[in-house]
Amino acid sequence: MSSTNMSSCGTSTGETIRAFVAVRLPLELAATLHKKAQNRAGDSLVHKMRWIAPQQQHITLHFLGECHQKQLEQYSKHLKSAFDRESAFSAMTGRYEVFPDANRPRVLALSMHSGQQLNSLARICEEAAVSCGLRQELRNFRPHVTLARFKQHHHVSPRHFFNMPSFRMSICEVVLMQSGTGPEGTTYRTLQTYPLQSLAQSA
Repeated sequence: MSSTNMSSCGTSTGETIRAFVAVRLPLELAATLHKKAQNRAGDSLVHKMRWIAPQQQHITLHFLGECHQKQLEQYSKHLKSAFDRESAFSAMTGRYEVFPDANRPRVLALSMHSGQQLNSLARICEEAAVSCGLRQELRNFRPHVTLARFKQHHHVSPRHFFNMPSFRMSICEVVLMQSGTGPEGTTYRTLQTYPLQSLAQSA
């Protein structure tokens, strides 16, 4: 999987890049989750939500916000050094979650479970951010995939989003992403990819 060279991000002095670190979902799994969540929503909700396209689904490890290119280059070096020592692992999908709550839903998400391994990756991102003087994450890390956002408030009952069988995915890399907005909504661009050690290499 290719990545963009950090030195070719196309920003001039003074411009910033809105960035975050994430794990992307395999497209086949993301498409399955997308379809199942829409089926769960049913006719009463499906058109009242802005759905995240499968190719954009990801688990955010750390949101950096607006950063200068030099800061991101330094940050990227810290991440590469740290992730070179981390091994690939598996994660499982969990249950549906609604943020902030069912009475005032804004986001529909799916929790993710991996023991403490996703938390470990998030901690690496946080420590690197502190070292580089970048934004620290103020909220506790809760591994999840955002599936949709509600266009307006609707009470959500358990019958809308009941649990489904778990799906497994392999996490073999982490990506540094750029987030932008345009006429078609939010767009993402890969700035750097950090492969994790395969289990065979780390054995």
